[in-house]
Amino acid sequence: YSVSWNEDGQIEKLFDKRAGRSVLKDGQLGNVLEVFEDKPVNYDAWDIDIFYTQKMETAKAQAAPEVVESNSLRTVVRFVYPYRKSKITQDVIFYAHTPAIDFDTQVDWHEDHRLLKAAFYTDIRSTKATYDIQFGHVERPTHWNQSWDWARFEVCGHKWADLSETGYGVSLLNNCKYGYNIKDNAMKL
Repeated sequence: YSVSWNEDGQIEKLFDKRAGRSVLKDGQLGNVLEVFEDKPVNYDAWDIDIFYTQKMETAKAQAAPEVVESNSLRTVVRFVYPYRKSKITQDVIFYAHTPAIDFDTQVDWHEDHRLLKAAFYTDIRSTKATYDIQFGHVERPTHWNQSWDWARFEVCGHKWADLSETGYGVSLLNNCKYGYNIKDNAMKL
């Protein structure tokens, strides 16, 4: 990959050298740490209402990133994002022999009624996304053309979510979060 970040710690360029194409849509960003107000009408501990997207802030890096490891196997770049009373420390790990990029994120969260998501605005065009579930996978549309699509804005998934077009795709893999939403080209965990 060829990668560059803006001063807020968000990826502004992610070019896949093997495929010869940009992973992110022109003018869009990746690894945007979006924070939303989370005050659902019912079931405070379990519900996310669709109107949560109306109030959003972005966590921004407090200083220049630090290269904490660089050798023949991998390079690790550390970012620190303060947000109100909380602190997000993230190591972005690039490997020499695999196209995976790891985001090892540690969050010291001291907020009430706030929902944190990592957003990637990809250059993938697809009408559906695929999500891992217990005994297989489930597909959901990436548009909200029908009333029932509006009701499925957040999707449960276990280990991964995938957005692919013919010949190319992007997947978000994780080991501890189970809520995704993919709308148009935006993948959020």
